[in-house]
Amino acid sequence: MGATKISKGIYEYKGYKISNFGYHEPDHCVWWEAVDMQTGCADYHATTKKFLMKQIDDVLKNKTK
Repeated sequence: MGATKISKGIYEYKGYKISNFGYHEPDHCVWWEAVDMQTGCADYHATTKKFLMKQIDDVLKNKTK
Protein backbone atom coordinates (compact mmCIF):
# COMPACT_ATOMS: atom_id res chain seq x y z
CA MET A 1 0.00 0.00 0.00
CA GLY A 2 1.35 3.40 -0.95
CA ALA A 3 1.13 6.80 0.62
CA THR A 4 -2.20 8.65 0.69
CA LYS A 5 -2.07 12.05 -0.97
CA ILE A 6 -3.31 14.86 1.29
CA SER A 7 -2.48 17.80 -0.98
CA LYS A 8 0.14 18.86 -3.51
CA GLY A 9 3.49 17.48 -2.30
CA ILE A 10 2.08 16.23 1.03
CA TYR A 11 1.29 12.59 1.80
CA GLU A 12 0.37 10.45 4.80
CA TYR A 13 2.11 7.12 5.31
CA LYS A 14 1.98 4.84 8.38
CA GLY A 15 1.62 7.65 10.92
CA TYR A 16 4.02 10.02 9.17
CA LYS A 17 3.32 13.14 7.18
CA ILE A 18 5.62 13.09 4.16
CA SER A 19 6.25 16.37 2.42
CA ASN A 20 8.31 17.59 -0.49
CA PHE A 21 10.75 19.93 1.21
CA GLY A 22 11.84 21.39 -2.11
CA TYR A 23 14.98 21.79 -4.13
CA HIS A 24 18.15 22.25 -2.11
CA GLU A 25 20.71 24.18 -4.17
CA PRO A 26 23.92 22.97 -2.44
CA ASP A 27 22.94 19.31 -2.95
CA HIS A 28 21.37 19.88 -6.40
CA CYS A 29 18.41 17.66 -5.53
CA VAL A 30 14.91 17.63 -4.08
CA TRP A 31 14.56 16.57 -0.42
CA TRP A 32 11.62 14.80 1.22
CA GLU A 33 10.88 14.89 4.95
CA ALA A 34 8.81 12.54 7.14
CA VAL A 35 7.31 14.03 10.30
CA ASP A 36 5.88 11.74 12.99
CA MET A 37 2.28 12.90 13.36
CA GLN A 38 2.19 11.98 17.08
CA THR A 39 5.40 13.70 18.18
CA GLY A 40 5.84 16.35 15.50
CA CYS A 41 9.49 15.36 15.07
CA ALA A 42 11.08 15.20 11.61
CA ASP A 43 12.50 11.69 11.86
CA TYR A 44 13.52 10.92 8.27
CA HIS A 45 14.93 12.76 5.26
CA ALA A 46 15.66 11.40 1.77
CA THR A 47 16.08 12.51 -1.81
CA THR A 48 13.13 10.42 -3.07
CA LYS A 49 9.72 9.66 -1.62
CA LYS A 50 10.21 5.97 -2.42
CA PHE A 51 13.44 5.78 -0.37
CA LEU A 52 11.83 7.72 2.47
CA MET A 53 8.96 5.22 2.61
CA LYS A 54 11.49 2.35 2.58
CA GLN A 55 13.31 3.92 5.57
CA ILE A 56 10.02 4.08 7.49
CA ASP A 57 9.17 0.47 6.57
CA ASP A 58 12.60 -0.78 7.64
CA VAL A 59 12.41 0.92 11.04
CA LEU A 60 8.84 -0.25 11.69
CA LYS A 61 9.81 -3.78 10.63
CA ASN A 62 12.73 -3.78 13.10
CA LYS A 63 10.51 -2.47 15.93
CA THR A 64 8.17 -5.45 15.56
CA LYS A 65 10.99 -8.01 15.95
